Amino acid sequence: MDLEPAGVFVVTMQAVAGPRNSQPDGLRYDLLVFARGDSEAAAEQTAFAGLAQLGWVDAVALRTGEITDPAAVPEDLQPALARARQSGCAVIVYEQP
Repeated sequence: MDLEPAGVFVVTMQAVAGPRNSQPDGLRYDLLVFARGDSEAAAEQTAFAGLAQLGWVDAVALRTGEITDPAAVPEDLQPALARARQSGCAVIVYEQP
């Protein structure tokens, strides 16, 4: 039996760049996380786990929504969508904390 692949969700988050982050400045950033999951809760778990692996701490999920039309995702965000499909999670960090 073929199973439907897990969907990709966009999770708007905030998190602190912790000591294990590539830029450990201790500041809180706005993040856009593309995360794979079969539900909002599963996608949020994936997002939290992905952020933890990258050294983000004190993460908070603000909003979560499923991508129902991948073609509607802006061109500059398509690489993040593709990465999330492939590896489960992709993070976009907004420059201004």
